[in-house]
Amino acid sequence: MASLMRMWRSPMLIWGLLAAVLAGVVYESYAVFRIARQNTLISQPERVEVDDKTPPVLVLAKAHRLERSGETQETLRLYTSILDRGDERLREQVHYNLGTLYLREAAQLWNAKGVLEYVRVNTLVALAKEQLQKTLRLNPANWDARFNLEYAHRITPPAKEREKADWHGAKPSVFATVPTIPGGAP
Repeated sequence: MASLMRMWRSPMLIWGLLAAVLAGVVYESYAVFRIARQNTLISQPERVEVDDKTPPVLVLAKAHRLERSGETQETLRLYTSILDRGDERLREQVHYNLGTLYLREAAQLWNAKGVLEYVRVNTLVALAKEQLQKTLRLNPANWDARFNLEYAHRITPPAKEREKADWHGAKPSVFATVPTIPGGAP
């Protein structure tokens, strides 16, 4: 017990503890500063400069702002750039946002042009279904994704009918359609 008391009275131990506490305070202060800076950028996403080192949450905020302003192509580029980055919750949000973006585009196109844009509408709906299913794989309790997936199934355009052949003749045998060599050769 006496040696323990002498150890606590040692100036080296006290200075060491003070240095460790000071290092911890500096480290935590920097973490708080970094989080405050990210929160400021999240609230003002137009100031975010996107590159490879930009945190995914800031890219998500910028993409969401661009989506609201109607810049669909840039939004898609940003969402797809962070699909495989970040934690599971962020990836779920990105898949959900992509699915709803594709679904909104398909619904607008279907309402505006109808069957004339069948291929594009069908492709957008298929992409929306895929993204919403990925969302539900990450979080089966996401009711918004379930609702949108059900809506995607409901607005899926009906399959196009195949054009019927105009030929009405009968072919008595296959050999009647095989081209022959001129001059009667076998």
